[in-house]
Amino acid sequence: MFRSLARVAFAVTLATAPLAAIPGWGTPAAAAAASCRQPVVYFDLGNVLIDTSDWSHVRYEPGALAYLNELRTRDVAVGLIVNIPESWGATQQEKLATMQQYIADRWAESEPFVWSYFDGRVVLPDTDAERKPAPVLFERALTQSAPCRPYYQGEVAAELSVAAQVGLRTYQVGRDGQPFYLPAAQLRRR
Repeated sequence: MFRSLARVAFAVTLATAPLAAIPGWGTPAAAAAASCRQPVVYFDLGNVLIDTSDWSHVRYEPGALAYLNELRTRDVAVGLIVNIPESWGATQQEKLATMQQYIADRWAESEPFVWSYFDGRVVLPDTDAERKPAPVLFERALTQSAPCRPYYQGEVAAELSVAAQVGLRTYQVGRDGQPFYLPAAQLRRR
């Protein structure tokens, strides 16, 4: 009897309440599900997209550029969430320029790193206290990606855990027996 009454009460709530008043509606996840048109994938940089095992000869991780190109052909927006020192600049633009020059000075590939793929979607800490695994950078990525719920691909389990707690979908790259990157066909808009 009580279950029947609960079902009726819930049905009446669904029929009469504004969507924002219904549990699960009016939340960022519900808004993303309703209107996200383009999946968004953020990456860590070192040991994810670029091989930093030898800082004097930095290069793409095997398959990284092909994966980024595949994401672009599938109309997937890509971004970076990167820890860099606070001392690399007073502004986000200075920090980004310093990071780009730091990589360029050590780049071993014939073609430069494709920074243009990430235009407008590079999340860097303002202070050392904001560096991952602190949640701040993941929160910024989530806000920048609204109404979409973005993905984060990285190699550090603690960072992935915090990203998931903030609300990003996560994938740990480089696990044995798994594709290095999340297969592009598995990316969802919601």
